Amino acid sequence: MDIWLLEDDFRIAAIHADYIRAIQPEAQVKQFLSGASLIESLTQTAPPTVLLMDLYIPDVKGYDLVAYVRAHYPEISIIMVTAAAEREHVEALFAYGVFDYIVKPFDEARLQKAFQQLHVTRSAFQKKTHFTQHDLDMLFNRNSNSSASTEKALPKGIDTFTLEQVIHLFKEQKYTTLTATQLSEVIGTSRSTARRYLEYLVEMNVLETKLLYGTVGRPERNYVLRETYEQN
Repeated sequence: MDIWLLEDDFRIAAIHADYIRAIQPEAQVKQFLSGASLIESLTQTAPPTVLLMDLYIPDVKGYDLVAYVRAHYPEISIIMVTAAAEREHVEALFAYGVFDYIVKPFDEARLQKAFQQLHVTRSAFQKKTHFTQHDLDMLFNRNSNSSASTEKALPKGIDTFTLEQVIHLFKEQKYTTLTATQLSEVIGTSRSTARRYLEYLVEMNVLETKLLYGTVGRPERNYVLRETYEQN
């Protein structure tokens, strides 16, 4: 995805850009030192997926720029990266619909958390055409963890939305058992991705495996919900 960074201090901009490239190595990162240059680029090229911006930019009022982006490019996810932590700023920018709010100085881990949540949200909109209340709770209640499996930081390649979707399939007894092949067809991923989620849930003691013997070839791993977890 394309990620734009608006920061008038070129030294801080370089540090933040390095963070972004470390977290999203395949992303196209574009830096802007002024609001005017960013607006000009918006009118001439395709808008980015994400805009990281400071509230204090010398040549433009931060609120005005956020309002402009929201009005003309609502598809852009805005992440505020600023030292402004006063209630009036946070409350106003929250009302403007910014995706996340990061207070300077911050570390790479905090930015990574923002991108993980962004991935969860974008993944949900790409995969779903209709949302259940469970799905919506996962999207809008970002700080609530609905199971013990999500209390820890998730490993690379595991996102919260898909993980909860898999758990939900078992807990609601839509499927009592699943193989990696079957799960890949249900959630629309590759077999290897489906297996990654299933094996992670085995590690977290949510699922357990049983061998499914067929007539030809090796037995296939069958995943079932642990009885101890089912009672929680």
